[in-house]
Amino acid sequence: MSEAAIVHAPTATARRDLGVSADAFPLGAVQLLPGPFQDNTSHTHARLRFLDPDRLLHTFRRNVGLPSEVVPCGGWEAPASELRGHSTGHVLTALAQAFATTGDLAFSVRAHYLVEQLALCQDRARIAGYSTGYLSAFPEGFIGRVEAREPVRAPYYTLHKIMAGLLDVHLLVGGTRALTVLTRMAAWLGWRVGRLSATHRQNVLATEFGGMNEVLANLYQVTGDPAHLTTARYFDHAEVFDPLARGGDALDGHHAHTQIPKALGAIRVYHATGETRYRDIAANLWKIVAELPGDTCQCDTYNLLKLTRQLFRTDPGQTRYFDHYEKALHHLLGGISTYGNGYDDFTCCHGTGIETSTKYGDSIYFHAGNVLYVNLFVPSVLHWAGRGVWVRQDTTFPESAGTRLTITGSGWIDLRVRVPSRAAGAVLRVNGVAEKPVIPGTYARVDRHWVSGDVVDLSPETLHDEQLE
Repeated sequence: MSEAAIVHAPTATARRDLGVSADAFPLGAVQLLPGPFQDNTSHTHARLRFLDPDRLLHTFRRNVGLPSEVVPCGGWEAPASELRGHSTGHVLTALAQAFATTGDLAFSVRAHYLVEQLALCQDRARIAGYSTGYLSAFPEGFIGRVEAREPVRAPYYTLHKIMAGLLDVHLLVGGTRALTVLTRMAAWLGWRVGRLSATHRQNVLATEFGGMNEVLANLYQVTGDPAHLTTARYFDHAEVFDPLARGGDALDGHHAHTQIPKALGAIRVYHATGETRYRDIAANLWKIVAELPGDTCQCDTYNLLKLTRQLFRTDPGQTRYFDHYEKALHHLLGGISTYGNGYDDFTCCHGTGIETSTKYGDSIYFHAGNVLYVNLFVPSVLHWAGRGVWVRQDTTFPESAGTRLTITGSGWIDLRVRVPSRAAGAVLRVNGVAEKPVIPGTYARVDRHWVSGDVVDLSPETLHDEQLE
């Protein structure tokens, strides 16, 4: 693998999201300060540098008749696993996020190498007896088994991870190669699913397909090609979507890890089209799942975090979204223990773990015009480049209940700091002077001209414990 890399600027999307009122900052705008989040990130960066890309590529190469003599991976990436290949998609996303956060070329080099080698495998699809554009570590016959309603794991779930990884490389690392491979996969997918009758497609959707509708809606936003939106709609699972659209609950007995990504796809279709039915589907599923007490596994939590931040973008006045997000994110801090430094522990939790811990900075702060939302208490520094302002956040949350924000730069900012619903007796001070009364479950607001050295302290008297919902 060459150590040389071409650095590209992140790619702009072709379409603006509809129905959103706040946006996240780029990953590179937020730097984590010492603490558990930074520790997890450093551990994961080391993991990404350790992984041998050729071992991840082994089953892709063998699937199209290319030579590969490396030792195969184990776990769900073993040559006999029906889910082989999904980890490569997760790694692509993690590498892209690591590069976007740090600018370290070691991550972009690995991402570009994986993409180039996957492109070579895709180029051999017809030679291997597969359809044009097909790319996977398992035969296309797995898709035939889904269509025939024969036993098979979750091939579309695995393909979704690869497609999402390719899109993240395109958006966060740059270049056109990843987008080319992805659009060829999307064209294959549109042909494969589009040739089925509507009834047959609904039967196919009984097999887990991950967030296939999400990545296709995202691809539509990037390219503006309506074919991708058409294919995204092929994954509208009526059995799940129709009751949710009516405000009902048909989720009892369903696997949460299977259903949450569908709703994430729904909110992204809403952002692409403005069709409120999709927004209602996503919001209703979130309410059912996020506000239902009980144990939550890592992959469910990972997907619910992604859904939560999209719903916040849609309605940023609601503190309940980041009240939940905060608890769930701290739950995932322990997810680092789900994978080690070897090659035999590849599972869904490994993949979601390396994704989560390479993007901790993506939801701490949001903005809308001159409004700055502080959603999470995480030690970090935000560089708001468009306004020439830096915001440093110092906190030991949850060991202590409060947080301190220090401003560098100057300008008029409508600052809104989330006051957790469970924070009793909270006081907000600006340069030591208490502001108007602060109400738990709201955003404390200070709309003023700020100058370098201004300090904001949020200090709840108590912060009672709650079970993760």
